[in-house]
Amino acid sequence: MHAVIEKYCSKEWQDFICSHCEVRNYKAADMIFKIGEQIEGLFFINEGKVKVSTRTTKGNTRIIRLASNSDILGHRGFGGDWTYSINAQALAPTAITFIPIKIFNQTVKTNPEFGFYMMMFFAEELRTSEKLAKQLPVKNFIAYVVHANYKVFGFDQDSSTKLSFSLSRKDIANMAGISCESAVRALLSLSADKIIRLDNKEIHILDLEALFELSEAH
Repeated sequence: MHAVIEKYCSKEWQDFICSHCEVRNYKAADMIFKIGEQIEGLFFINEGKVKVSTRTTKGNTRIIRLASNSDILGHRGFGGDWTYSINAQALAPTAITFIPIKIFNQTVKTNPEFGFYMMMFFAEELRTSEKLAKQLPVKNFIAYVVHANYKVFGFDQDSSTKLSFSLSRKDIANMAGISCESAVRALLSLSADKIIRLDNKEIHILDLEALFELSEAH
C-alpha cells in the first residue's frame, strides 16, 4: 500500500483501496501516460523516478516537474475534457499504485485528512509552476533545477554529495527552458564557484545552502 494512503486514510479505506488498485511497473524510458490520453485514475509512486513534461506553444516539450517516492501523478488532467495535459516518463525502474478515478473521488470525500493532504499537494504544485514561469537569470534557474533534482531524488546512499540520479544536461536545459549550451555554461559557473562538482554525467552538490539561496534568489 502506498505511504500516503497508509498515513491519511482509515484502515477500512486502506483495505477498500487495496481491493480496487493496481500496482504497475515501468522500466527506465517507459511512458506512464501521454498528453491527450483519457484520464482513468491517479498514479501514486511507490518507488522510482519520473519526469513530467508539457508541450510549449512552439510545439516543444518542457520538463515542469520531477517526481519520486510517495509523489502523485495524473492530477493535472482533472476537469475540462478529462485528458492528460502532460507526459509522464520513468527515468529509472518505477513501481506505481494506480487508483481508478471513481475510487479516488470516494476516498477524498470520505477521508478528511487525505482530502486536506491533496489540497496542500495541489497548492505546492501551483507554487512550483509559478516559479518555472518567472524570468530569472540563467545561473539562478540552473541552481533551481539542480536543487529540485536534489530535493526530489536526494543524495546517493553511499555519498554525502553525489545526487542519487543526476538529470542529463539536456533535461536540465529543458526544465530551465534554455539551450543546452547555456545550461552547460551555467553548470560550469556553479562548479567554478565550488557550489557543485561535475563528474562526467554525475553532479555533486558541495554547498547545498549556497545552491538553495541561488535557487530562491527571485
